[in-house]
Amino acid sequence: MKRLFLTTGVTFVALFAFAATTAFAAIIELGSTTTPLAKPVCPATGACPIILTETTAVQILSDGTAYPTEAAHNGRIVAFTVSPGDVSTADINGTAATKTKPAQPGLNATYGGASEAAITVLQPAPKHFFKVVAESPLFQLQPYFGHLVQFVLTESLPIAKGDVISLTVPTWAPLLAVDLSKTQFTWRPSRASGCLSYTVQSAQLTLGDNAQYRCFFNGTRVEYTATEVTSPVPPPVPKKKK
Repeated sequence: MKRLFLTTGVTFVALFAFAATTAFAAIIELGSTTTPLAKPVCPATGACPIILTETTAVQILSDGTAYPTEAAHNGRIVAFTVSPGDVSTADINGTAATKTKPAQPGLNATYGGASEAAITVLQPAPKHFFKVVAESPLFQLQPYFGHLVQFVLTESLPIAKGDVISLTVPTWAPLLAVDLSKTQFTWRPSRASGCLSYTVQSAQLTLGDNAQYRCFFNGTRVEYTATEVTSPVPPPVPKKKK
């Protein structure tokens, strides 16, 4: 979790002079750990399980850090960043039948639409329940396949200390980095059962929706972070001199 301070237009001397009477907001990148975001790539052999489908995802372990997207301060989410992998046009749209092969549906047809994602603020509860308390609009991802992209929110989202940031994907998105350390990386989808039911819709798309995240996947990271601007804390009231 990276932390920066907003000090635009204020010189170091002024900061030093007014440090005792000034409160600043901070910019924190929730979900940022020692391993930077990178586009997922398919393993050299076998299947290519980099596609996140029809769910809301919470990274609960990243580089050994538990709940890296948990807010330590009240604030506002102003942007989020993802790093989608490359996907071929044939995989996206499918292929027509030939004399030797049947038609193959693409990812858009299989999962109900074009690749898209939203950032979601969740309030955790016991037994792995999470309730939606704020959510951004959906953003189209296909134009940014293979690139790191930051989406700035037109309207920021409130977040309270203890809330966690998740990524909601109602269709599909190539955002799963695989073959990582099973003791260092783990994520949970918004599924209480049917952990491998990838075509069953479980994305949390409405405010107040409460879901149990009973499934988990080790050795995988969902490639997202969120940018929080914290609420400034009032400076302490100086004690009156006797």
